Amino acid sequence: MTLIDIIKKINSDFQIISNKSFNKIINITLSSDEANNQNIFAAVKGFKTDGHKYIDSAYQNGCRDFIVESLDLMKQQWQDDSTIVLTKDSRNAIADISNMINDFPSNKLKMIGITGTKGKTSVTSLIHYFLSSKYKTSMFSTIKNIVGGVTSDAVRTTMESNKLQTLLRKSYQSGEKYAVVEVSSHAVTLKRVEGIQWDIGVFTSFSRDHLDLYGTMDKYFEAKLDFFRMLNSSSKKNKIAVINIDDPKGEKISSAIDDSVKIVRVGSRTKSDYYIKNFKINDNGIIINLKIKNKPFILKSPMKGEFNVMNIALATAAAIELGLDMVRIQKKLSNFDGVKGRFQIILQKPFTIIIDYAHTPDSLQKILDEAKKMSINRVISVFGCTGERDKDKRSIMGEIAAKMCDFSYITNDDTYQEDPQSIAFDVEKGFNKAGKKIDIDYKIILNRKSAIKKAIKEAKKGDVIVIAGMGHEKVQILANGPVEHNDEKFVLEVLG
Repeated sequence: MTLIDIIKKINSDFQIISNKSFNKIINITLSSDEANNQNIFAAVKGFKTDGHKYIDSAYQNGCRDFIVESLDLMKQQWQDDSTIVLTKDSRNAIADISNMINDFPSNKLKMIGITGTKGKTSVTSLIHYFLSSKYKTSMFSTIKNIVGGVTSDAVRTTMESNKLQTLLRKSYQSGEKYAVVEVSSHAVTLKRVEGIQWDIGVFTSFSRDHLDLYGTMDKYFEAKLDFFRMLNSSSKKNKIAVINIDDPKGEKISSAIDDSVKIVRVGSRTKSDYYIKNFKINDNGIIINLKIKNKPFILKSPMKGEFNVMNIALATAAAIELGLDMVRIQKKLSNFDGVKGRFQIILQKPFTIIIDYAHTPDSLQKILDEAKKMSINRVISVFGCTGERDKDKRSIMGEIAAKMCDFSYITNDDTYQEDPQSIAFDVEKGFNKAGKKIDIDYKIILNRKSAIKKAIKEAKKGDVIVIAGMGHEKVQILANGPVEHNDEKFVLEVLG
């Protein structure tokens, strides 16, 4: 089909500016580097750059089919031998077109989406782990993607819609029956999951994050609600919403769900459909007493951390609602020791080293609280804050670390183009507010490797070191560009 053939089949608002290309289209892209005579180039006005500036680059690469939001930079040369279509929303067009080009793959798969501020990756990984013990199942997460038995590193939590739809088609063609997708708020707002027909939606939690994009917590929460509105409007039958009812926002999520969706509540309240009656955490992991319709079950996991109790319960609920039996889940869970970079214990004796992705105030507080429970001596933290993001959270995280740690190293996370020293000073304000003193209670070491090495070299028996912020990530993005860095890999190098 040509671009014009495609847009005639889509119920969207398009204006044809020129129709000079008759190329047979096989895909659509946002990247001018990927543009060619078989791809549509969609120009998107982004947060940092305007995709319309790259139309000429796409044109030079042989592309002759364009979707644009503005004609301001349009050259006559492009109109003379290209097909150019004007739309109000290129992202929406990308989602619609990629969905159609890939033959609506979500209609042919059982689609499970997991959203929330914290716990998404762990719950996504657990559900995939459970399902793949019986069915061929693909997974799309912050850490990795697994499609057709092939594993690849993820670039972001939820990829752009054109790539996601392409991989969903590959998943279906590979004989997979289920697709488990970690859905970020950005993915909803930026139309990356637009048009997907969901079978199950899972809500993990809600706390402060992404205020650089949304401005307010209310607007951020709306993005979470929008995902469940997508579930409402999904054409699938027997739809289910699995909700963490212990979270203060759990009831609000539930109230946004319509009668076409079955609500499954998970929590420590007796009215929960999956009732966490009690749990124990010891050196061997977690033991959960879970009641389902007043029938008790014991779940045992080698995972650590109280926050994983809810993650396990949510994943278990989703798996049972999808038809898996409890015996299978219990057996599989007993061998699942966690997710890379999520409360990952690298060393236990003579001191403990934990790596975690915690990069928000709430997640940092929770991981440090777990560290305090484990420590028989000091709690030492190594963390920083992301550049060009929510600046107000920096001092909040600093104050949390100041109050909960015996010593902290303030260091770099991904700084992007922001001055690293400025970021560190913002974090330091929280230490000052807590009455802490530099070199006595904390130290600023901007080089992340140096900070980690210093913490390990000075650790004593019984200490717990928490290295937070980057988790599984393999590169650190600095002003001069990305550099190779992985916290786990570097810790192991230091330990020898």
